[in-house]
Amino acid sequence: MGDLSVVNEPPGANDVREFYQDSTIMLTGGTGFIGKVLLEKLLRCFEVKTVFLLIRERRNKTAAERLEEVFEDVIFDTIKASPNGGKTLLAKVVPIEVNFQSDVVISPADHHRLLAAQVEIVFNVMASVKFNEDIETAIDTNVLSSRKLFLLAQQLPHIRSIIHVSTFYSNCHRSHIEERIYEDLPFGGFENILGLFRHLTPEEKDRLKPIILGPMPNSYTFSKRCAEVMIQQQFGQLPIAIFRPPIVTSAYREPTPGWVNNFNGPAGMVVPVIRGQIYWCYGMADATVHMVPVDYCVNALLAVGWDNSQRKRLGNPITGEIVPVYNYAFQENVFQNRDVGTLLALGINSTLGRIFGRYTIHITSSTFMRKLFIHWLLLQACVVDICNKFFGKKAKNFETIKRVVALEDSTSYFRCHSWTTENRNIRTLWDRLTAEERQLLPFDVETLDWKDYFRFFVNGVAAALNRHSLARQRMQKH
Repeated sequence: MGDLSVVNEPPGANDVREFYQDSTIMLTGGTGFIGKVLLEKLLRCFEVKTVFLLIRERRNKTAAERLEEVFEDVIFDTIKASPNGGKTLLAKVVPIEVNFQSDVVISPADHHRLLAAQVEIVFNVMASVKFNEDIETAIDTNVLSSRKLFLLAQQLPHIRSIIHVSTFYSNCHRSHIEERIYEDLPFGGFENILGLFRHLTPEEKDRLKPIILGPMPNSYTFSKRCAEVMIQQQFGQLPIAIFRPPIVTSAYREPTPGWVNNFNGPAGMVVPVIRGQIYWCYGMADATVHMVPVDYCVNALLAVGWDNSQRKRLGNPITGEIVPVYNYAFQENVFQNRDVGTLLALGINSTLGRIFGRYTIHITSSTFMRKLFIHWLLLQACVVDICNKFFGKKAKNFETIKRVVALEDSTSYFRCHSWTTENRNIRTLWDRLTAEERQLLPFDVETLDWKDYFRFFVNGVAAALNRHSLARQRMQKH
């Protein structure tokens, strides 16, 4: 990537805490998993001035109403326990209604508000993580919406740092992933693909999808790859950087150990374990698992926001401005698929459960064994549901297992492959931080105690299941 040097910044720029102090931030994806943790950390640990949270209207709820729902999450309990119920801190968040499906993304009044507030930092965390979406929808959400955001950012003259959250798997068809943008998109790029699709029927699009994806496993990773190329080719002149985390899982320390609010990825896969069922996953036992706790991910993201602001762009006669890339993945202190059952067992409360818990999740490369145990699980769920109906209880085990199996199927690609990575930018960033900053923003996965982490993992997913069940019961009452 060439040499990177520090540019002139306002006083305090060499200190992460002072970089964010009294800053004005624009954030997308703040209602999601990573975005919530990022928002909470900014409010609790940094004396930011304002956070403009771009939120779309959903289910007939306004941006302001959806923000209130965000603050209901238990991760904001620490802030609410502060003086005045945390109202002073929470009032720093200003909802901005956004519509990325429209040419007018935000209203003229909100646009003027952003200009007047002198927005300095942008975190683009929004994304659709559905693996089975059609290519057009994935590109629309993960590429075109981001482009509209960056066109908006171009109009804000005080921007010092823009961080686009991508994924380590945006180039997962490569066995070794460098900290650079790979521009070798098929069909000459996503715009040509969208142009072609405009002339095809839905059936023709479905037949063409595997050809377009090529070695990529799904439309999500493909669209994130397209977004990176779009940034390189169209927004290299902005102070923008790409942050690539791998699988992001439940919290290690902050806001509370084990906290998670969704069942995507590993959290959803352990639902059968929590219910005392044995589960066989398809994958390679010796494949490396690249995952990071969400609080570590957010800490790294905040450090990257500061680090990116200090980079001096170097012109390139071929590709234009260099866009820094941070691969937030590590080679050391990683574990393999075969270790997952033993690690999960550490979080099972009963002694008997810990002894036999290591056998609750098996990794197998045999499609026959996988299918056999899936049918066994579905049969068990069906029997339990029949019994529940007989006693007047809800029958939902069968549907739950079907969702887990679908999740397992859609993520099997990542359990069947291993990757090596370049992460010089992340390693250099960690080395630059002071001891105080490392304590404030711990993100070095190579020093993380995975056994300690997994002691909270299962209980965190169980707590999320309980919260989800209570929320559904409240909705049904209303």
